[in-house]
Formats: sequence, structure tokens, C-alpha cells
Amino acid sequence: MTVETIMTRDLVVLRPTDKVRDGLQKMHEQHVRTLAVVGDHNEFIGLFGVRQVVHLLLPKAAQIEFGLTDLSFMPDDLGEMYDRLIDVGDQPVADFLEPRDDLLICDPSTSFPEVLELLHRSFNTSLPVLVLDDDANKLVGMVSGWDVLEKLVMNVFNNKMADAR
Repeated sequence: MTVETIMTRDLVVLRPTDKVRDGLQKMHEQHVRTLAVVGDHNEFIGLFGVRQVVHLLLPKAAQIEFGLTDLSFMPDDLGEMYDRLIDVGDQPVADFLEPRDDLLICDPSTSFPEVLELLHRSFNTSLPVLVLDDDANKLVGMVSGWDVLEKLVMNVFNNKMADAR
């Protein structure tokens, strides 16, 4: 079994110029945690998702490299978090995405064990599935931990139900 048999092909994507607030709206509407960011020719640029949003909500002192790690002394003010989110809402998602070079990726022929290992190592819950076409990274799908589990769980339970009959 390969990634091609379990990947999600019908993707909701963002363009680099889409605003953060529009990305959040799409994530909410589609009930997804991560959206791919693609260029005009469907070339994969990066991912925008929950990880980036959580980072945006952190106080500035925690956002910088080697910044504060103990934030227990800071006030837990929801109003400040709203303000930070409003401040970045009109900025392009390109300013906050995880770029392709920082991500683990796979292709449609990646085997099931390989994709499990990649998902295990990944900071994200989804992996972009790319096909190399004339040196362009074309996004053809995404595969998530849930896609893998769903395939396994459904097969296990369907087989158990069939055996019980």
C-alpha cells in the first residue's frame, strides 16, 4: 500500500498573498488544522496551520529565537491575544508559513511504513504529497496521521465484523 491510496486529493489551499484571517476562516470552515500554500501553478510553497497560529498568539518575548520558555509569570490576558491576532490578521500567510525546505514530504509512491515513520518524525499532523514535474514541486495531495489510522482502523473493524458473521 502506498500514500497514493490514502492521501487526500481534494485540497483546500491558500495562496501566499492570502491574509492570515482568511486562512483561519478556511481552517475553521473546513475543520482542518493545516492548509497547504501553493503558487499560481500549484507549486508547493509551505504549510500554514495551527502551529503557526499558536506561535502568533505567544507574547513577543517567547516568539524570538532563544526567547523566554517560562511564561508562568506573564498575565493570562485574552484581550492581548485577541489584539495580537487582529494585528496579524491582515498580513499575508507567506509571512508565517512553514516553508517547504523545513518540512518532511513524501510522494505518491511512498510506502505505508515510510509514511508512518515520516509522520512520527514530523512536527505537523499532515504531510504534503508532492510530484516532481520538470523540477517543479506540484502538490497532488496531503496525508495525515488520521488518513493512515482511518485506513487501518476501518480495515481492522470491517474484517472483525465480517469474521463475526
